[in-house]
Amino acid sequence: MSRGKIFPALTLATLATLATLAVPAGVAHAQPQQQPGGQSMEERLRAQLRTTTTQLQQAQNELAVLKAGQPAGAGSGAGAAVAPAGAATAPARSELDALKKELAQSQSQLAAERQARESASAGSQQLRQQAQATTEKATAQIGQYRNAYDELLKMARASEAERQRLAAESATHRTAMTQCEAKNTQLYAVGQEILRAYETVDVGTVLASRQPFAAQSRVKFEQIAQQYGDKLYESKFDVRAVGAPAQAAAATPAAAAAPATPAAPASGEKP
Repeated sequence: MSRGKIFPALTLATLATLATLAVPAGVAHAQPQQQPGGQSMEERLRAQLRTTTTQLQQAQNELAVLKAGQPAGAGSGAGAAVAPAGAATAPARSELDALKKELAQSQSQLAAERQARESASAGSQQLRQQAQATTEKATAQIGQYRNAYDELLKMARASEAERQRLAAESATHRTAMTQCEAKNTQLYAVGQEILRAYETVDVGTVLASRQPFAAQSRVKFEQIAQQYGDKLYESKFDVRAVGAPAQAAAATPAAAAAPATPAAPASGEKP
């Protein structure tokens, strides 16, 4: 409690004490002189009551002045009592100023905290937007990478299929080359056999084959020519046989076993 509030309370307490002391003293004097001095005692009590009432009114006025914050000295007859009360209001005013300053500081701190909270909220919103934008960008890049991966996978599969096709064609070409080499070998052998057959044929054999009565010799020569024709036909390269190398390989030994038989009659037809 400030000094401005304590001073009116002390003033009221002092006035009440004086009034209490004055009333018993008047009663003590009135008891021995009830008959002769009754009016004088009553007058004294009334005067004391008026004085106490006046002082009480002054104290109430002073208290009102202190509550209102007005300068002291406005009441009549209270110059000496109001001056200390006016001096007592200075600490109250300083305390009020201190409270006002503290309130202003609290308000400024509250405003600063509110501004900081708003700034933090705006920063969080900006961070969320940036994170969302980064996520969307990353998602788009992942989609692009996935599409590129799918395209590369398709290209790889197409390349693998092309490689397998080329490998099959290469194997087919190798098989064809092998068959061509085998057929060339057969043709060379047939040609060599024909050359050897013609080397053994003399003029008598040729004339005998052209005589009208040499039908048996003519038939033999026709058979020999037919056998050589068959061998040449079998040695011919067939593109359709490339897809079935097993059949061509099986037919090759059978064709290679035939050339030995026709050469003997050609040399034995001399007589």
